[in-house]
Amino acid sequence: MILYKGDDKRLRTYSIFMIILAIFFLMPLVAEHTWEAGMVWQDGRTNESIPMMLKAMYLSLSICLVMGAKDPVRNAIIIDYSIISSLIHGLVMLYYSIILEWERAHLYGDVLLLLVTAAFLFFYHPRKISKQ
Repeated sequence: MILYKGDDKRLRTYSIFMIILAIFFLMPLVAEHTWEAGMVWQDGRTNESIPMMLKAMYLSLSICLVMGAKDPVRNAIIIDYSIISSLIHGLVMLYYSIILEWERAHLYGDVLLLLVTAAFLFFYHPRKISKQ
């Protein structure tokens, strides 16, 4: 089984949350086909290798989240990485969404999702839950 089996119900819930988060990080792979303006950068200077590298990183993160769901506290480093990578990725995209006017839709798409995800994970962290 991939979920936490301990007695703490909050950590069991967090374990399920980690699986949901893994699925969430895979959603842009689908959303890029349904809402291109908010998920795909339109700059003609980029080639297909950069989006493929990002997809590979998020796929890897999703796999690690699923693997870490067995013990959320012991694998909290995966959540730490999710916070840091979401924050940095979101801030870089925020900057470019502002200076590249044709990319403004990202402010309501992936930029917003990444920054909200980082904030949520920071406040809803398995180490904090286990100490309550």
